[in-house]
Amino acid sequence: MQQAVKGEKWTAGVSWLMRQDNPSIRYWTMKDLLGYAENDPELSKARSEIPDSSLVSQILGEQRDGGYWAEAEDCYWPKWQATVWNLILLAEFGLSGDHPQVKKGCEFFLETMDAQDRSWPPPEYLDGDLRGYRLVWEPCVTGNMARTLVEFGYQDDPRVGEMFEWLVKEQFADGGWNCEGGGRDKQTKHSSFMSTIEPLWAFSALEPSSWPKGGREAVTRGCEFLLMHRLYKSDHTFQTINEEWTKLHFPLFYFYDILHGLRVLTALESADDKRTFDAKELLKSKHSSDGTWPLEATYTRSIKRNLVKDHGTGEWNRVKGEGVADVPKLYDELGVIGEPNPWITLNALRVLSH
Repeated sequence: MQQAVKGEKWTAGVSWLMRQDNPSIRYWTMKDLLGYAENDPELSKARSEIPDSSLVSQILGEQRDGGYWAEAEDCYWPKWQATVWNLILLAEFGLSGDHPQVKKGCEFFLETMDAQDRSWPPPEYLDGDLRGYRLVWEPCVTGNMARTLVEFGYQDDPRVGEMFEWLVKEQFADGGWNCEGGGRDKQTKHSSFMSTIEPLWAFSALEPSSWPKGGREAVTRGCEFLLMHRLYKSDHTFQTINEEWTKLHFPLFYFYDILHGLRVLTALESADDKRTFDAKELLKSKHSSDGTWPLEATYTRSIKRNLVKDHGTGEWNRVKGEGVADVPKLYDELGVIGEPNPWITLNALRVLSH
């Protein structure tokens, strides 16, 4: 259990979070910031309200009888309607893994994943076969879903254990991971921040005693990859690599920013390293006088590639360009850019108040 908030300057933000209508925000604030015990009646009450909250009820309402969202053929595509994105959000929102719809969704994913080829880079199929696009055995998805499944209580499932073993095996020599373009077939040798944060996020959710062989070394090397770059800078010039990473986003999914990096390093007890100083100072500079942090940008509306099904022909097609993702309406409830945001404020305080 994390300790209660330290420092008076953060208490305004905590009070603001506790006044939110969203029970997920109140639940995580009590649990992660105020140190409520798991058996505390107030904490239990907040969590019991999560299934009927607006965001969660919308997601659960879109689930199909087979346990999947959108299409049965694919867990990942189309973004952001398919199964993995909804399960990731439900875990972020604190829905219990005991919920029957969560169990159905997790089992659908695990059965799909278990039947797939584990090769990485993925094999290339002839005649436009899109099976390679459907594989969830790649660092970002495997990391994201390993973390999600642990949050839902699947940490002892051997299928989840295999996901962690796979992540250890696929780590690059520089300490990170890379999902781009099949990586090694194109002689990719440098890891990606976006591909590295998801495996580390997965390990942060799992008790170290349950990490697979090589897990401790993999986490140490992965954290060092982020730290040597000060979380957002070139390790040679120390200039900002990507200005987008200095903005605050939610949800992150497989994307990256300084807050996501700090959140994961904090969970892995690596955020006290002096090389996090610049990222923390940048985060502090965004703290408003009312105790909150704003949503500064969103990744969900910026993707330029998708895989969608034509329900007239039954065929799947790759689409490119602007506006290729049909963003569910519930995402509007996650915040307005430029305004105080409970998810950003919660995550910032998870980092700075301990």
